[in-house]
Amino acid sequence: MRIILRDGEKFSGSPLKIVTLMKGSTIFSDVKTIREYVDMVLRNAKMVENIELMVKGNTDDELARSLVGELIAHGLATEV
Repeated sequence: MRIILRDGEKFSGSPLKIVTLMKGSTIFSDVKTIREYVDMVLRNAKMVENIELMVKGNTDDELARSLVGELIAHGLATEV
């Protein structure tokens, strides 16, 4: 899978790999886990974009798959 975020950043791999790479490129050093990163993205989407992403999952893989799907569904990312 390959996605491009609205800011032009490109990521490829499994959803977990994509979210891991996205997390690694964040400027926030306090984000350590996938769950913390997903929570931050959810907060920022609500605050900045006024979009409520509905991410579900218990494992990192499930959370990543759900997050990538929601980013695409709401136009915050495009699958290429």
